[in-house]
Amino acid sequence: MKTVISNLVSRNLNAREVLHLQDQRQMWRVQSGALRIDSAAIDEASRFMRLALPGDVIGVEQWVGTQDTLSYRALTPVVLCPVQASGPEVMEILMETVVVAHQRCREVVTLRTGPVSQRVKALLLMFAEHVSPDAKNTADCAVPNLADMAEVLDAAPETVSRVFSSMRRLDYLQDRKPHKARFNSLALRAQALIPGMTASSALQRSQLAWV
Repeated sequence: MKTVISNLVSRNLNAREVLHLQDQRQMWRVQSGALRIDSAAIDEASRFMRLALPGDVIGVEQWVGTQDTLSYRALTPVVLCPVQASGPEVMEILMETVVVAHQRCREVVTLRTGPVSQRVKALLLMFAEHVSPDAKNTADCAVPNLADMAEVLDAAPETVSRVFSSMRRLDYLQDRKPHKARFNSLALRAQALIPGMTASSALQRSQLAWV
């Protein structure tokens, strides 16, 4: 797809920094890092919707006139490149964005259902593949901090912390810092379910509803 880069300069966001409202009028392609996209319908609280990873285009929703209020917050350091398109290029971007958004929504289901250990594993492998592709073997991988990770995974921070402790004891995880984790993604991909972790809160709520 041919796109025209506008005269706007790129945007660099630090971890946990929000994209300014005025910048949301522009379409951006994520060059590096990861963003969380939250959505709020009229008179409703903002909720996590999906991730935006390198290669994704953001800002299309505002461009086509959605009624939802969207916010974009960096989970890791992010570089955004402005994208401007016209004519047939616009349709290509829209088609591309629909396909990518569908994929990201499917990923959200994986990240927010099932045992928390599997959700943590899925998130680490996603960041190793898309955000820090050099982390195929044991290497530092950029990851969200614990609070952001817990919100994305729909889990308590204490539960996510226990998962990391279990991974460290089993030597799947060598080190974790606020925005980095050191692990072997090949070994982590091959590991089975870590025992002792709970199912998703959504599943627990559905089970209680039948009691």
